[in-house]
Amino acid sequence: MLTAALVTAAVLGVAKVVRDWLILRQVRAAMDACSPEDRVRIGMRLAGALGGRPAEETPPAEPAP
Repeated sequence: MLTAALVTAAVLGVAKVVRDWLILRQVRAAMDACSPEDRVRIGMRLAGALGGRPAEETPPAEPAP
């Protein structure tokens, strides 16, 4: 019973690492092929997906004279 639990935990751990690696590989490819604004948007979504808290609302910058 203990062996089965350890094997299950190991398999799930490896599966999570592989899944995260595949996701980050796709994100890296998307970041290389997009504009700076899109990179910020992708980074924000990635942070949210990885459990980060959303960025605080910042007021828009005033235009320079």
